[in-house]
Amino acid sequence: MENNQSNKKIFIYLLIMFFAFFIGTSIFLILNNKPQPPSEKETATAPTVIPPAEVKSTEGALSLILDQEDKTSFPKDKEITINLEADSMEKNISGYDVVISYDPLAFEFVKATSLLTDFNIYSYKKESYLAFVGTKTLQSQAPSVFDKTKIMSLIFRPLKAGQFDFVLKPVINKDNTNFITDETETLNPALNELKVEIY
Repeated sequence: MENNQSNKKIFIYLLIMFFAFFIGTSIFLILNNKPQPPSEKETATAPTVIPPAEVKSTEGALSLILDQEDKTSFPKDKEITINLEADSMEKNISGYDVVISYDPLAFEFVKATSLLTDFNIYSYKKESYLAFVGTKTLQSQAPSVFDKTKIMSLIFRPLKAGQFDFVLKPVINKDNTNFITDETETLNPALNELKVEIY
């Protein structure tokens, strides 16, 4: 009989210990899950996101114009040609950078061709835009002053119907649009956008 009572006491004691442990663990977890305010060190080292500065146009202009200027609608089964027209405001240009935003799901970029014999073009296809670098050949000694001059031709193959925009952008990521003069001055030209309908 005594043995039975002794077993009951041990069982009750173990049960109390179990509940005490369970409650203690629950309180500990609840207290540790409370959001802690950031420490001074964390606040000091937190990265700050700085929006990119707006690039203001300084001089000159770049425009996207269709090869057939009077036409803005094209069938889906034909390639379209877009020209880049430049005005350097009487400055002699030795190079240029161009960034064009477009919908890569709606158009396949085919190729870019320089319309100036003394400039070479290098194309870089990015995720949602195209970047171009135009450099003047070392052999060329003639001045390159753009006066509504067509400097580059771009060919795109439509992939679907709809209305779409080709937009000259001042900057995307580390790529930008500008003129470099023969005196290494950087000009930020005024830019345009072009609307095209594919049917």
